[in-house]
Amino acid sequence: MPKLVLLLRIKDGIFFVQEWLDNVEKLVDEIVVVDNGSTDGTFEILQARPKVVDIARTEGFNEGRDKNLVYAMARKRNPDWCLWIDVDELFEPELTRADFDRLMQRKFVNKYRFRRFHFIDREHFAGSKARLHYSAGHDRVLWRESPSGYFEDFIIDSPMVKGISGLQINTDFRIKHLGYINKAIVDKKADIYRAIIPEKEETFQEMYLRDEKKIKWVDKRSSLKVRKLNWYLSCVRLTTLLPRAFNKVFRLIKTAFKKSGEPKIA
Repeated sequence: MPKLVLLLRIKDGIFFVQEWLDNVEKLVDEIVVVDNGSTDGTFEILQARPKVVDIARTEGFNEGRDKNLVYAMARKRNPDWCLWIDVDELFEPELTRADFDRLMQRKFVNKYRFRRFHFIDREHFAGSKARLHYSAGHDRVLWRESPSGYFEDFIIDSPMVKGISGLQINTDFRIKHLGYINKAIVDKKADIYRAIIPEKEETFQEMYLRDEKKIKWVDKRSSLKVRKLNWYLSCVRLTTLLPRAFNKVFRLIKTAFKKSGEPKIA
């Protein structure tokens, strides 16, 4: 069977870490961790779990640096596939390792993406049009390991892995994002971001999910409610295909014109 290694960057995740470990340990073979200076016992909990095979510590906030470091640690474990998921995110409970094995055994697919739902409390996720539009996208990734893979070196919000070419498939596997259910945690995260990019205050305020429409979460994947939601989100995603394709073509044309205007070096 393919070897699956999970990458985690974390700091002070005591509110979620036990639940997270119970959720992901049944799905992956090994976990590698970069701990960015936890002081709440998170480091010790992770260190004691047998599937956490490597753990390093860093100082100073730098997401790009830490993500590339933990990726380098994962590569030393010789994975066939890698997975990124944060400590405040849980895969829906009906998923099993067999589900992931079926994905990883497809020879011509190099990347799978998953949907995240932002939870207001333990029972409900945000269901406004804007939030569902966000969930229609897929922003967590399982990828076939390749030497070309990397994370962009941004201090904040270094996004999904880059450099993984080949066929990509968006799945209907769901992730419960619980990071917004605790105000104290949101306050702490907002303060970290605010110190780096204070001009994004409006974005920070969106993390509080004020006046959001509540939708009750259903665990059972085969339920009619879940099927209808997945169908709706797939339709929403389809409506974005043309604008995204147009933007991509526009960027390519812009880049080509820019290069054509550069002076030639003899």
